[in-house]
Amino acid sequence: MTARVDIREDWALIGHDWAIRALARSVATERAAHAYLFTGPHAIGKTMLARKLAQALQCTSEARPCGQCLTCQKIARDRHPDVQIVEGVPVGYKFDEKSPPAPPRANDWERRILKIDQVRALQHDVSRAPFEGRWKIVILRRFEEANEEAANAFLKTLEEPPRHTRLILTARDASLLLPTIASRCQVFALRPLAPAHIETALIDKWRADPESARLLARLSAGRLGWAVRAHENRALLDARNQYLDELNGALAEGRAERLVRAEGLAKKNDDLPELLETWLGWWRDVVLVQNGDGSRITNVDREDALRDHANRFSLEQAQSTLQAVRATARYLTQNVNARLALEVLLLNLPGK
Repeated sequence: MTARVDIREDWALIGHDWAIRALARSVATERAAHAYLFTGPHAIGKTMLARKLAQALQCTSEARPCGQCLTCQKIARDRHPDVQIVEGVPVGYKFDEKSPPAPPRANDWERRILKIDQVRALQHDVSRAPFEGRWKIVILRRFEEANEEAANAFLKTLEEPPRHTRLILTARDASLLLPTIASRCQVFALRPLAPAHIETALIDKWRADPESARLLARLSAGRLGWAVRAHENRALLDARNQYLDELNGALAEGRAERLVRAEGLAKKNDDLPELLETWLGWWRDVVLVQNGDGSRITNVDREDALRDHANRFSLEQAQSTLQAVRATARYLTQNVNARLALEVLLLNLPGK
């Protein structure tokens, strides 16, 4: 009997319908790939989709995933013996198989490294038959954090995976992985959700008030996970406001003050990716306003300041700054000296 496919009820996810439809069809027809790669920005739903796929592959009900059976419930709580989530350990954390689990991430941007010892541990685990499920499933979060040794070791598992194993990788972008790894996976590039979908979800499912839901939906840049976390934790919005205040402060300063600011920012290493992401969103909005497309801006609560910057700086300056912020974010993923990178960025900001 062919399993029923009802993506809205069985998968119970908001958005990414095209990906869910393809995955549900592959599960229902017993044609699931041995390895998947889900890509997209932080908090867009990659890990949630990976868990749902693991449930669908292991579920014992006719409608997979049912979400109700003991198997689905164990996977939802990360308690299934044949489904494990592997991610990098904090910088400076020494991993071995007898170590306690690495602490959960302090925030979305915390720097971690996936090490070769972790890959060897999972290789040992998947070499054994499943304990109670149909498959051994490994979800490797943020695989772009794998160091060179770990990535090369994992490639061997991808090339010759045990027949009872299914591998699910997540990463911000396939280009951040070895081409030989990405090419051996079925890639699903998750796209940002429409603000209207996020706004509705926040109101209906998380009971957000309409005004707050509208703001969070626009600020999220299509990332439902970020919007939900910001709804539940005001500190995320406070941090975003602080990052924009840092930018405004730098724009009003001279060279000497900007160098001092760069030194201070460099000391907050874990905050830098989110700070730069916030600055990217700001300069995108400035360019949108300059091009007469203000209806698409994300920073709707600071529209007056955006229009001020759009008038104060030229389109060429805004586009050049947008490129510089993007380049700096890329440099930081390549272990470039953070202080030096920030000094160059801040000194090239428009203003004085």
